[in-house]
Amino acid sequence: MTERAVVSGVGIDGAPPVVLLVDDDDEFRTAFVELLRSEEELDVVEAASGEAALAHLEAAGRGREQRLSLIVIDLMMPSISGLELLQRLRRHPRWRSIPVMVMTAVNDPMLPVRLDVPVAYKLDYDSVRTQVMRQLARVDSRH
Repeated sequence: MTERAVVSGVGIDGAPPVVLLVDDDDEFRTAFVELLRSEEELDVVEAASGEAALAHLEAAGRGREQRLSLIVIDLMMPSISGLELLQRLRRHPRWRSIPVMVMTAVNDPMLPVRLDVPVAYKLDYDSVRTQVMRQLARVDSRH
């Protein structure tokens, strides 16, 4: 059975929540974005690399983008890895408050403890979607 979380009003002016999905796997990213957009009222922004995610965040800092409700990062990416991106987010004064979760194909039960963020097993779309919705529900409950 698929778990659904009710998420509303997280975005600016009651707009749908905005999720930044950072993953270098085009096939996964496309399929997952379609899944999220078809089942949930979300605005999903895609970034195919850590560099693209940073460029998006810089643009958002210049007022060209809506507030992000959640950043979902694939851990295993070339160039700027998901771990490095996570570390940069934590060090940046404007970005450290944005909720983050990571996805990985590695099933390591200690990973959430070591990274101090929620982790979803990437090979299970429903698990990742459920974890995204849980995180958005937590963000929504704070507003």
